[in-house]
Amino acid sequence: MPKRVLEVQSHKGKPGAGKAAKGISFDPGQELPAAPSFDVVTDLDRPRPSPTRYPIDQAAFAALEAAAKKVKLPVKKGSTLVRDKGKKQELAQSPGMAAPEGPAGFAEPSAAPIALGNFQGIADTGWFPPDCTMATGPQHVLVSVNSSVAVYSKAGAVAQAPRTLSAWFGNVITGAKIFDPRALFDQHANRWVLLAAAMPSDPNSRQSYFLLSISQSADPLGAWWNYKLDATKDGSTPTGNWADYPCLGVDHQAIYVAANMFKFGGGFAYAKLRILNKSPLLTGGVATWFDFTKLQNQDASLVFTVQPCHTFGAPQAEYLVNSYFTAAPTHNQLTLWSVTNPTTAPVLTRRTVTTAPYGQPPQADQKGGGAALNSGDVRVLNAVSRGGSVWAALTTVHNWGENVNRTAAHWFQINATNGALTQQGVFGAKGLHYFYPAVMPDTNGNMMMVFCRSGTVEFASIRYTGRKSTDPLGQLQGSVLLKAGLGNSQRIDNQGRNRWGDYAGIAVDPADPRQVWFYSMFADAGNKWGTWVGAARF
Repeated sequence: MPKRVLEVQSHKGKPGAGKAAKGISFDPGQELPAAPSFDVVTDLDRPRPSPTRYPIDQAAFAALEAAAKKVKLPVKKGSTLVRDKGKKQELAQSPGMAAPEGPAGFAEPSAAPIALGNFQGIADTGWFPPDCTMATGPQHVLVSVNSSVAVYSKAGAVAQAPRTLSAWFGNVITGAKIFDPRALFDQHANRWVLLAAAMPSDPNSRQSYFLLSISQSADPLGAWWNYKLDATKDGSTPTGNWADYPCLGVDHQAIYVAANMFKFGGGFAYAKLRILNKSPLLTGGVATWFDFTKLQNQDASLVFTVQPCHTFGAPQAEYLVNSYFTAAPTHNQLTLWSVTNPTTAPVLTRRTVTTAPYGQPPQADQKGGGAALNSGDVRVLNAVSRGGSVWAALTTVHNWGENVNRTAAHWFQINATNGALTQQGVFGAKGLHYFYPAVMPDTNGNMMMVFCRSGTVEFASIRYTGRKSTDPLGQLQGSVLLKAGLGNSQRIDNQGRNRWGDYAGIAVDPADPRQVWFYSMFADAGNKWGTWVGAARF
């Protein structure tokens, strides 16, 4: 039964208007000059300008994480708990990804997603974690990690060899640390969009930017427009804040960029939403935007990591979603935001959606012991609007009847029109950890989800699962092993975390809207990470 939701409430702050210079044309096919020193990974590891990565202080987060394995969990009433019964056999590498020709070539939907092939993505760049993101267009697949980007044919052939984001955005910024890439294919305009955050590598600098790149056609190998947008400004007003963990969404009118804003030398300030009028960006015109800042949940807690939707179709609003993130061990609400009139006089409103409890996940054990993998936190990891629903996923904590808790994937389908929860599910298994999920619905209302998995007898791997629209509410099929882990991962950062994630890429194919693509990381041999691309459909 749909959950009760609160009435629509308006965001109290007014949007601030801002603008930036015209785009500068960039051709990825041009020969690159010799890489300057700032392309070297070690030169870009600027100390983080804030003492915490969360909306709570570091000590409070450490306490949540330490308690996660043993914390007593509320009953997940209203959520379907699904134990994964997927097989351990890895898919054979198979680069042939072309969809069958015409309706007669389409297979009937099966009880599990049909694997369509897979191939290797970008290899370890020296950065950690990689932050995998992807976009799929008519003929190509674009993938990006920290801090490189590459383009492949759908058969896995290299169309554009990996190059650093410093080189990609070198005509708008130099001497900068560029991080947290996001990518999508805008099916409304048939354009590719690449986003990243940046700040000068000089630790004394108090500058922060959103770097935005938009293709000039449906061909990712052709020319692009590059933009450098001042992230320290709210509208046109300067602040002492910098942008972290940018998120990217799109609809038929605008591009939506959200970020967690931190004070230089201080803690978390607020979440910001920047709405960019898409029309001038497609021709390299002046970038104009509206900024909403200081977003709050219904209980007045600060929003952290609001995810704009990749929107399919042309609904009356763009939707965004965030979890609650405080020092409490669990929460049972999401906030669903909607934006109307985005390019002229934007209005931002919210609803509160009651869900089953979710909470800080424990670190993920891995084969070979050593430091457990950092499984992240409870922030929403991706969001998609399609067919009147908003789909989203996060990593949570769950107990499958053991004496310790495990990480699990928690996913949601929300009725976008009235904010009612249509269904939700928690996916995992005894003795294993499931983390960094990303979800994508197809054109028929089926859904697929990619995630990482590890345990004391399993190196960190990439798996995926899905559900047909006719399956019982909350159910998922047994998972499929896309790429098995090959080694123990020990990539410790300056806060003592064995980094993993921070997110996975997932995209629907515009040439075959029943086909979904995945891009995530696995533990490679030699204490390296690797990435892998795969596709499947019902």
